[in-house]
Amino acid sequence: MQMTFGKLFSLGIAISYAILAIHWGGVGYWKWCLGLLLPLALIWFPDEIGDLTGYYKTGYVNVQTPGVIVSFLGWACLLGAPVLAYLLRK
Repeated sequence: MQMTFGKLFSLGIAISYAILAIHWGGVGYWKWCLGLLLPLALIWFPDEIGDLTGYYKTGYVNVQTPGVIVSFLGWACLLGAPVLAYLLRK
């Protein structure tokens, strides 16, 4: 696995989020840390995840998803979800 700028940048953002979650404390900080694994997986392994086909709970997937789309979804989750959670907090 080759470390690209995007992978290092996403890892830096995820570590920053984890540090902020631990700093803000509360019981749910570990949920934030675990929640960062999905976007990182989408960013780090887009081609492998996009190649998955077969039977799943929602039905049969017979078309591969391009790695660019999988990576974009990972970046959207990594950057968009915490911002949205911050804006929607009470």
